[in-house]
Amino acid sequence: SLPYDEFAERAVLGAMLIDNKYTNEVFSEIGSADFYRNSNQVIAAAISNLVNDGTTADIVTVSGYLERKNDLKIAGGHEYVTSLLDGVPDSIDITEYVKTILELSSLRKIILASANVVKKGVEEGADSKSILSDLQEDLIKITNYQDKEGFHSAEQIVPETVNQIEQIQKHGNSGGIVTGFTEIDRMTGGFQKGDLVVIAARPSMGKTALALNIAANMAVKSEKSIGFFSIEMGEMQIMMRLLALRANINLGQLIQGKKKLTGPEWQQLNLAASEFRNSQFYIDDSPVLSIVEMKTRARRLQREYGLDAVYVDYLQLMKVGAESMRRNASKAEEVGVISSSLKAMAKELNIPVIALAQLNRSPEQRGGGGGDGAPKYQLSDLKESGAIEQDADVIMFIHREEQVNKDTDRTGEADVIIAKQRNGPTGYIKLAYISEFTKFANLEYSDYSDADSY
Repeated sequence: SLPYDEFAERAVLGAMLIDNKYTNEVFSEIGSADFYRNSNQVIAAAISNLVNDGTTADIVTVSGYLERKNDLKIAGGHEYVTSLLDGVPDSIDITEYVKTILELSSLRKIILASANVVKKGVEEGADSKSILSDLQEDLIKITNYQDKEGFHSAEQIVPETVNQIEQIQKHGNSGGIVTGFTEIDRMTGGFQKGDLVVIAARPSMGKTALALNIAANMAVKSEKSIGFFSIEMGEMQIMMRLLALRANINLGQLIQGKKKLTGPEWQQLNLAASEFRNSQFYIDDSPVLSIVEMKTRARRLQREYGLDAVYVDYLQLMKVGAESMRRNASKAEEVGVISSSLKAMAKELNIPVIALAQLNRSPEQRGGGGGDGAPKYQLSDLKESGAIEQDADVIMFIHREEQVNKDTDRTGEADVIIAKQRNGPTGYIKLAYISEFTKFANLEYSDYSDADSY
């Protein structure tokens, strides 16, 4: 049979029936489903519901409540409810009993999850990746349930907050990881721990290029540990792009080899290669990746090597485990689960998560309206956008006018529009874009205006 502690369950229920003051401590840690016996589950639920409604929960009111709900028989009748008052210790340490109930509840969940793996594994057409993904998701849910935290007092929070303010005042920045782009860092203070940063653009505008530029700056210049999930491109393609932008070598030369590298170019390439060999830059190019697998791999990377930032290229290509979505769920609902999970991962690992995202065709259909003839970008332009808009702390759009207007005099320039920033200003920044290196660079002069003009 599954493990449980009958005495602990009866003692906790009895203590709450004798004195309702225990209910806050009990139900802040466990729920009625954490009790093993059906009778104890329905009694615990009755106590919780009565107290939440402002009614005293004792043997009379609980029995009456159960009788009205037709659950008194399941609870074992009046006799069992009354018997819970027997044997409650005079000086009960309810915290220890609650810990016991939670621990045994978690063990039962692990056992049942494992049994479910066995059941699915022997079915015809069983898929190992799907089974592993579902198991990982179940285990994460169990872990998160065990490790949930409640309120922290101002007394606990104030010292840490003041210390952070002192560090900001001392060093002149907010402690974020700098991107290497002066004006982006000036507006954002760098990418902050716990933040979900979304870099969005239409195809071929350079969202992967900008993400790789920033990631390379973090890994090489700032010596940070970077995890880069590339669902769209292979690891060698990613590394070729990183080498090209760091060595200032035409990417086409590396990929196609039509023009041979010169001696100085080989020196630049070898220097860039040495920089990345000595960096903590980790690439995962799994073509099919669920949010559960990603979170598991990110946790493992942080545990084994440290992890300062995660990049995801790109959000709409990710998958959600079958157990997390109802059947026939829309793509927008799936993207919603992914974006909220990425935000949760940023908070849990205490790192910035930078997710790339596609824009729909609205900017092209809408036409001009922004400064310098740029399309008028809106947060709603994010493909399957609703949840992304809500979950993201920072949303940045990329626009290169030369991609939509071949006659423009802005060849080699790019606009980075900060359309949302939860804790800072919005606006737009001009960068240089060197297409042969797929490289962004600082411009000496950057114009600013409110992002709403886009």
